[in-house]
Amino acid sequence: MAFTKRCRTATPSAFGLAIQALAFLAVAENVSSSQQIAGFMNSGSTFMRRVMAPLVRAGLVEAREGRDGGYMLAKVADLITVADVYRAMQMSDPLSVGILDSTTDCPNGQAMRDAFDEMTTKAEKSVLDVYEQYTIADIVTRTTEFLHP
Repeated sequence: MAFTKRCRTATPSAFGLAIQALAFLAVAENVSSSQQIAGFMNSGSTFMRRVMAPLVRAGLVEAREGRDGGYMLAKVADLITVADVYRAMQMSDPLSVGILDSTTDCPNGQAMRDAFDEMTTKAEKSVLDVYEQYTIADIVTRTTEFLHP
């Protein structure tokens, strides 16, 4: 396998915040501002706008500009899987970043890199297979008592 270094644009905490934001939006009755979403999660509104941007680009969330602007789900919560969020946040290869960076450019390092790449690719597929089984609606059902926008 050829080695290509990939750039992960989101942290695991941003991935978790994205799921929480989508759950919040799933129960919100109106468009919600980044300040409202951030307040729910005790986070900063500027950071939440950064978290929301990839969700908007992926078509999971709609953003409305202006005085009464904010965010709302682009589709119903039971059609948004956690895997969709994972992909939107570009959480690819969370395991391989460190393990692949540990190898060198020598022939042994390249062989190790190929072996590591195969393992982490399989691990990534397993993670996505699990995340495909859960939707934002499932998260809402499990946490409904805490979701009061």
